Amino acid sequence: MADKPLTKQRKEARSKGLAALGSAGATAVLSAFLTTFALLPGIPITAYLTYRWLAYRAEWGMKF
Repeated sequence: MADKPLTKQRKEARSKGLAALGSAGATAVLSAFLTTFALLPGIPITAYLTYRWLAYRAEWGMKF
């Protein structure tokens, strides 16, 4: 049985998306429980990881 096309790329896109989601969650939790200054490094890191995820999906022509 043949694999679906782009199986490896879908796994990679999923891991990049989960990394972006984890970063957003960690930023939200840290800013809620500790201080809003946790947003200063958290927002750019989350934005970067989200950009990498979206760019990877666009590069391979994946839909949502």
